Amino acid sequence: MSTVQRLLKIHPGETRLVVSMTALSFVGMAGLAIGQSGANALFFDRIGTDALPLMYLAQGATAFVFMLGLAALLGRVDRRRAYLAIPAGLGAVVLAERIALLTDGRWIFPVLWLTVALAVLMQNVFVWGTAGVVTDTRRAKRLFPLFAAGEILGSVAGGLVTQPLVGVIGTENLLLVWAAALAISFALCRVVLSAAGTLAQPRVRKARRRTASPWRDLTVAFGYVRRSRLLVWMTLAAVLFSVLFFSLYLPWATAATERFPDAGDLAGFFGLFWAAMTAAALLVSVLVTNRLFARFGIASMMLVLPLLYIGSFGILLVSAGFVTLVILRFVDGVWLQGVASPAWETLTNVVPDARRDQVRTFLNGGPAQAGTAIAGIIALVGRDVLSPRQFAAIGLATAALAVFVTWRVRASYASALVEALREGRPEVFPDVAVAGVPFAFAPDAQAIGGLLVAMDDAHPSVRRLSAQLLADVDDPRATAALERALGDDDPSVRAQAIDALASAPERAEADTFLPLLDDPDAAVAASAAAATATPPNTASAARVLLRLAADADPTVRSTALRHLVAAPADAAAGLATPALEDEDPAVRSAALATLAAVRPVDALGAAIRMFEDPSPRVREAAVTAAARLGDRSVDEVLDALDRPAARDAALRSLARMDLGGRDERVRIFVVERSSEATGDDALAAAVPSDGEAADLLRDALLERARATGRSALRALSLISTDGAAVRSAIESLDASDPGQVANALETLEATTDATIAAPILALWEPRAGPRHDLPDDWLERASADDDAFVAACAGTLIAQRGGGDGMARTNATMPVIERVLFLRRVPLFDELAPADLGAIAEVAQERSFADGVLLASEGELGDELLIIASGTVRVEAGGSEIARRGRGEVVGEMSLITRRPRMASLVADGDVRAIRIGRREFESMIHDRPDIGIGVMRVLAQRLAEAGPAGPAPASNA
Repeated sequence: MSTVQRLLKIHPGETRLVVSMTALSFVGMAGLAIGQSGANALFFDRIGTDALPLMYLAQGATAFVFMLGLAALLGRVDRRRAYLAIPAGLGAVVLAERIALLTDGRWIFPVLWLTVALAVLMQNVFVWGTAGVVTDTRRAKRLFPLFAAGEILGSVAGGLVTQPLVGVIGTENLLLVWAAALAISFALCRVVLSAAGTLAQPRVRKARRRTASPWRDLTVAFGYVRRSRLLVWMTLAAVLFSVLFFSLYLPWATAATERFPDAGDLAGFFGLFWAAMTAAALLVSVLVTNRLFARFGIASMMLVLPLLYIGSFGILLVSAGFVTLVILRFVDGVWLQGVASPAWETLTNVVPDARRDQVRTFLNGGPAQAGTAIAGIIALVGRDVLSPRQFAAIGLATAALAVFVTWRVRASYASALVEALREGRPEVFPDVAVAGVPFAFAPDAQAIGGLLVAMDDAHPSVRRLSAQLLADVDDPRATAALERALGDDDPSVRAQAIDALASAPERAEADTFLPLLDDPDAAVAASAAAATATPPNTASAARVLLRLAADADPTVRSTALRHLVAAPADAAAGLATPALEDEDPAVRSAALATLAAVRPVDALGAAIRMFEDPSPRVREAAVTAAARLGDRSVDEVLDALDRPAARDAALRSLARMDLGGRDERVRIFVVERSSEATGDDALAAAVPSDGEAADLLRDALLERARATGRSALRALSLISTDGAAVRSAIESLDASDPGQVANALETLEATTDATIAAPILALWEPRAGPRHDLPDDWLERASADDDAFVAACAGTLIAQRGGGDGMARTNATMPVIERVLFLRRVPLFDELAPADLGAIAEVAQERSFADGVLLASEGELGDELLIIASGTVRVEAGGSEIARRGRGEVVGEMSLITRRPRMASLVADGDVRAIRIGRREFESMIHDRPDIGIGVMRVLAQRLAEAGPAGPAPASNA
């Protein structure tokens, strides 16, 4: 990557996209600057500034209707095609208007004026709409400033070349330059969309559906705005700012027209003025704006704009000469472009993302256009009865009112920030990219103040989110608040404070944690003493972590242990080693990861032992720790292959290592496992199909055979020429599509040693003809199997052959294997392996309910789900029966998943027996077995289908 790419934060593969999109921004805005200067000059030359009040009225009404039409277009057609159509259509209109100028009709000049006003809106839509299509949120943060810089530089360049172009081609032909720029914009837009692959996507025929009208969208947005104190004040501010802008524009345009009576000279002046103002705004935005936001706050900087207007209209009461108007218009314009507009865009970030576009459309299409029309009415009514000083006095009064309204915006913004925190919307606070702004915003002073206040909020979720956001704030007050949060009553807040402080160790003050040296826990005191010998920045952070690594809450302990890698090695190892035996898997995982980082050799034994940990999270940490040691751990990991419970983790570790000539050990392992797998396969094939118990035994043996075979194939991948292809094919062996399985088998045959792999691959291939390797004593061998689950399955089958029928029994206790047989018929679990069902059956509990007993009450928090084993359960909401659930159906899962109050009651209709799974056991199953999560989604989809599009809530939402 070149130095320029690194400086501009352009990632590999983005160069074409960035160059094309920046060029689109540049060319589009340069053309608009040239066309705007020419069109305005022609209007003032042929029509005069006396017509501006009427044009304000026409512009307000036309822009409002146009915004509705544009919203309708974008809501009903493919946005990418709309973004291409806008520059093409606008270019055709501009070209037609240039031809119409040949007729010398006066009607064309007001049309030109309105075209320019609407073109400004369309420019933003198609340029930044295209940018939004080709960038996600993370990309936008890096690339939007580049696109905005291209747009600003285009405006400057267009303004600077206007005067020379007038001298060469004349004022009227500036429209041809604008049309050419729009044609180039169309071509660049195609390049950008093609570079992102969006135009190559096949068109999908969408089902016809009712879509809300733009007027409906505007009404919805107004309803939302009306309920927000901030947005109500912003609506009033939008009206007043528009009135102020056009009230100052009128005398400025009049003075410029009088100074430059020739249309060409006037166009040149407009071009130079826009170029100078835009260039100055660029410098202000890059060098000053973010500093002002960080020091005073975004809303406070908005307050400066009406104060500037007060100064402007106050000066106009005394002097209204050309130079004065140019200076005032220049200063106001620089602040508007460089500071106020970015601030305004950021204020709308407090609106939820789903409503943000609607609200912005409302503010731009409603209040802003209303302000334009009001400015026209004031100018039109007062043209013959008011003097320039009286106009200035009206502007001064309007600006004073705008100061009050903006002050209310500032006060409401603080409340809106806290409300956003309470709603869990952190996107309001981090640095963001805003269309048209050449920098990414950092949290402003008012936002930081809101976060500091929220650190004392009564709700732990608000404090936790505030601590998360303060991690990115470089401010002593933020550090102090985070240090206080280390003693918060809520463990999640303490854990988040650890993360925030550990992300910048120099933030923690050393003196704050010196009392740790007197801790009664000798291990903590010794570790703290070791920490004091380290450099100040590291020592202070270490003291924080050393104290919190012994916290009573496992979340806090695990978070502190994760960050102990920044502490001295002796201190970190001293706390991480005993934490390896913690009852919480997150703590064990963090302890092992930290020990592997600070004392890799000491971590090896623990990692090998933890290959058998019941938690997948801990096993993954063990895999990472063993692989980190490389050659020093290969032999120990190979030894772990002999332990079935450690086998999966050991194979994953070996896949990340260089075996260093130990291929023969792997081959021996493969041959041994192949023999085991084929033996289980033969045993499974010998089991006759004569009932559920027999099917369960056969499936358990076959699943074990295939699991052993998969382990052998994964080991074979370690010595294969294309191990990645082998491992990928293994993942497809259990696919539901026979063609996918066949492709996987073919890949394995081609990439492994066929002499070793053939017996294993036969486990997934259909058998042709009768088998002669089946043992006659299959039931005796299965009942004596070392695997307790297989032996239990065989025992159940023996009991049934002796005349019993376990599933028909009515006693209060169902044996584990009978629970497994029952659970296999429950949709929630029907795709799980028999051994996994056995694990679930072990933790499940049986419950019996007499007729009329309340199983669960509407409105209570659910902490269990029930699987009905026999009987019927009525589902009642508001005292009325809304559904019935019978044998094999699941109830109570919605409240368990959402952690919200039950939406219905469950009542036994006759005697009911059920299998209960509590919240903790259920969440553990979801974590360990994603297949269960898929089953849950299938059941929920069925419930929603039963409810229908307008029906009641899902009946099992109890």
